[in-house]
Order: sequence, then structure tokens, then C-alpha cells
Amino acid sequence: MGARFALAHQPGIAAPLSIRRYAVSIETLAALLGAVVAGLLLMAPLDLGGATAGPVLQLDLLVLNMPRAAAAGAALAVVSAALVVALGRRSAWITACGSAVMLLVDQFWNRGAPTMDSLTTANYIDSMFAGILLGALAVAVFGKPLATAAFLIGALGSILVGDQTSLPPADGQGNPLIQLASAGTPPVWLLLLTAALLAAGIVLQQPDSVTEEETTDLAIGTILSALVVITATVLSTEWFVRHAGTLVQIGAAIAVTVGAAVLAALLLPGREGTLVLLAVAVANAGSAIIAVPRPDWTAPFPVLALLAGLAAGRARRSPWLALAVTGALAVFAAGTADLAHQYSVIPVLGVVGTGFAIGCCFGAAVPKGAGSAVVAIAVLIVPCLVVALRGSDFGRVAYSPRWYRDPTGVVSAMPGWSALVVTLGCAAGVYLLWRIRPAGAAPAALLAAPHADEPRKVLPRG
Repeated sequence: MGARFALAHQPGIAAPLSIRRYAVSIETLAALLGAVVAGLLLMAPLDLGGATAGPVLQLDLLVLNMPRAAAAGAALAVVSAALVVALGRRSAWITACGSAVMLLVDQFWNRGAPTMDSLTTANYIDSMFAGILLGALAVAVFGKPLATAAFLIGALGSILVGDQTSLPPADGQGNPLIQLASAGTPPVWLLLLTAALLAAGIVLQQPDSVTEEETTDLAIGTILSALVVITATVLSTEWFVRHAGTLVQIGAAIAVTVGAAVLAALLLPGREGTLVLLAVAVANAGSAIIAVPRPDWTAPFPVLALLAGLAAGRARRSPWLALAVTGALAVFAAGTADLAHQYSVIPVLGVVGTGFAIGCCFGAAVPKGAGSAVVAIAVLIVPCLVVALRGSDFGRVAYSPRWYRDPTGVVSAMPGWSALVVTLGCAAGVYLLWRIRPAGAAPAALLAAPHADEPRKVLPRG
């Protein structure tokens, strides 16, 4: 008793104990801000407005490399999640904090090196460390209800805003919040606050030295799943943006996309691959809508719709409802393709519908393992097949001169109908997955290593 009393009053131990009462609040806020920072850097990595003074060719190369940098960040998010799972929750917090610090350092370096070559390098650095932050943070907070919800809201909300916002006016007179969301990097104060909260999260974690069982198995299925779906997506988008695809070629690409999604889902344990199939469907449907131009005051609407979708999905827990909403979004995109530039209400309805559909998908099928969730989020980050169909007019995988949502470009109903076919294919994949994997069943490999896709649990010392 005396030894314990003396230990509790040592200065080095008292400080962590004094903030432990705020553990839930600190971890929840860290999860929210960390996910927001990572999502914005992956989806809107550079201030193109400040780079327009450079040569046109170098600017085109910079823009062309953005989707590839995002794909690299998405892959690293999955790999980092799979690695830190085997090391424990405390290691996940340390990795996330270290990534945030590196992003902060890179922002200072980026400000002092505004040339095109250095911006391209900074783009890749930001995307890679943002991916590591996203993957490690998912493992750090998954299993804690409030922190998990904050992480999903932050990640999905930032991806949605960065994905569906056009660049602000070149004269810099636009809404500063829109400029931050679409064409800038997170401010230094936000990166500092995020790094501080992640450091506090490290202090709040118990040591990993005493565990229920020593688990060094890596989530190989998670890595292979991401490799399949990301590789298939990147190859198909890279090809279509350089070729005017025929109906047969588009059909073949859709078959490859759906087949890769089904294979990726089967590589994950149990029915956790359901969310990957839903993510592939909603990524294509959301990319088919005309998102700009729309009034700046409608900027919060997609995030509010995302929250409503998450609540609806959690209430029903039905992937079929999520697929129905996604299919309706694809039909809306096809039916309004030739009217969206004429009536501003159509882009507003489109982004609201996209937010609701994404929330519904992730609310209905949130997996138990953090790695499976990160694979699904990675699907939203990598430019999909429908993006390539829309981007072939200006010869880029994802980005037009006004972000990839060109407000004046020629539109077609084909992306919307293609997204509907992808959604139907993913629905067939969900049906197949649920027939092969009955409810409550788990693969033999998972039964042999029950904690292979979860952070290691810590026994209390005593």
C-alpha cells in the first residue's frame, strides 16, 4: 500500500493521471481533427491558385500527378493500418502523431519552396504521410464508439468536401472557407493542434508490454484486398483517360471494376468486405453527379447530409437500403446531366445526395476491423472509373482546370448509367458474399488468429 501511494505521488506519473478524466474527449477530438487533416491533404493537396505563375506544362504535370499521389496515400493508409495492428494501440497513436509532425514540418518547408518541382514533391510527401496518419489513426480509435464516430465523420466529411468543391476564383476574392477546403492545405495552427492532441493520446494509452497473447501476424488479407481494388481502379482510369472508350470497352472496364471489388471483399474476414463493395458503388455514383457551380452558402449541406446518412445507416443496418440510395443517386446523375449547369439547385441536390449515400453506406456496414474500414475509405480516395469517363474530355484522370468538377465542360449521361451498372454489380457481389459467408461465420485463418485485425489488448498491471 505504501509503495503504491508513493508511486501515485511521483511527479512523472501525476500529470498523465490528471488528464485521464478527459481521455474520451481528447481521443475523440484527436480522431476528428486527425481524420480531417488527412482527408483534406489527400483530396485537395495543393494550392493551385498560387502555382499558376509557373509554366503551363509544369502546372499540367503537377495536376496530372495529383491522382497518383492520392492513390499512393490510399495504399499507404491500408499498409500502415495493417502494420500497426500487430504492434498495438499505443504504437498506432505514436505513428499517427509522428505523421502529423512530419506534415507540419513539410508545410513549413513547402512555404519556402514554391517552385513547381518542389510542389510536386511536396504533394507526394503530404499524400504519403496523410495516408499513414489516416491508417494508423483508424487502428488507434477503432473500438471506442465516440472516437470511431468522430474518425468516420472527419475522414468522410473531408473527402466529400475536397472531392466536390471547385477551385475558388483566381483573384482570391472567394469565400475563405471554400478556398481552404478546395485549394489550400490545412493551416499551421490546425496541424499544431492535431499533433498536440495526438501526443496527448499517446500519454493516455496503457503500455503494450503485457498482453493477452503475443500477436505478430500481419493482416495480409487487408493489404491484398487494397492492392487488388486500388490497382484495378488505377489501371482502368489511366487507360480510359487516354482513350475514347467504346460501349464494349466501358462494359469490360465495369466488369473489371466489379470483379476486383468482389475479390477484394472476399479477401477480408467474414462479411467485412460488404463495406468495400458499397464504397465502390457509391464512389462511382457520387463521381457521376455535376457538383459545381453552386452557391458558397450551401457548403455545409453535404456534411450535414453525411451525418444524416450515418444515422440512417446505423438505424437500419441494411446494405440493401444503402445500395438502393446509391442506385437512385446514379439515376439522378444520369437524368440531370444536361440540366445541371442551367439550374444551381441540381448541383446542390447532387452533393446532398452524395453525402447522404456515403453516410448510409458506412453507417450500414461498419466493419469490426479497422483495416477493412481503411480499405473502404481508400476506395473513396482513388479516382474511380466514372471519374475517368468524365475526365477524358480534358485528358486528365481526375482534375480539370477547375478541379476535376468542370463547371462549363460538356456533360453526358453515360457516367451516370455506368455508375448504375457498377452499383448493380456490387449488389450482386454483396449477395454472393453473404451466400458464401453466413452471418457470424469467420474464415479459418481468422479463427486461428482472432486478434489479427484488431489492436492488441492490454491486461491491467497489478
